[in-house]
Amino acid sequence: MFWQDYLPNPIFFSIGPFIVHWYGLILVLAIIMATWQAKKYFIKKNILTSSQFEDLSFYIIIFGLLGARFGHIVFFNFFYYLHNPVDIFKVWQGGMSIHGALFFGILTVFFWSRRHKINFWKMADGLALAVPLGQAIGRWGNYFNQELFGKPTSAWWGIPIAPINRVSGYEDFNYFQPIFFYESLACLILFIILYKLIYNNTFKKGTLTLFYFIGYAFIRLMIEFVRIDETAILFGMRMGQIISIVIILLALAFVYQLYMKPLSKQQK
Repeated sequence: MFWQDYLPNPIFFSIGPFIVHWYGLILVLAIIMATWQAKKYFIKKNILTSSQFEDLSFYIIIFGLLGARFGHIVFFNFFYYLHNPVDIFKVWQGGMSIHGALFFGILTVFFWSRRHKINFWKMADGLALAVPLGQAIGRWGNYFNQELFGKPTSAWWGIPIAPINRVSGYEDFNYFQPIFFYESLACLILFIILYKLIYNNTFKKGTLTLFYFIGYAFIRLMIEFVRIDETAILFGMRMGQIISIVIILLALAFVYQLYMKPLSKQQK
């Protein structure tokens, strides 16, 4: 593949002290595309007005980004940032956790929906469709930062990693599994599946949201088996796997609540 002989530069362009990084550029593109998809759905379904969506998206983007950084720092690299607090602000170097973004994002939607008296599950379903599209795009930022790769491989799809970015113990290997690509492709497939399902009126409100959480958590659970970057280990499992298992169990509990028990007024 084209990337076997190409070592990406994390900087898109620079003019004097002004530097634009690929990571930030791709993150902005991911947000734009996810926002566009969500807005199209909300307007078509008459769930939100254009001005309401703009207000909601402003808060989701702000708190989602804060949550993504918070999750990366607290759940995955706490002790590193404890000893290097200045690096907390170096977001151009990467370091965003989708788990943190989802947690802060869902809290934002919950409180916004209560304030504006709009059904929370209707809103969550529309956003659940948009999120995997943004993830599919956003993961390419990790490629340019050379920060999301897996075990060494001799396969034709392996990607070269600069020596400075290689994980300790793997310095003598040149090609590694493109984890960013695996996850990007899996999220794109998840987006297509949810897109096919969201206009099916036989599902109860909230079903698509739960499908997303189960689907993405399963993707992340599997991918963690191949990742080699340092992370916290609990019960012999990587932190990403622990969080994914918790998400799957919680989502399944909500599915049971949704389909096996009488609906609450909020769900009707």
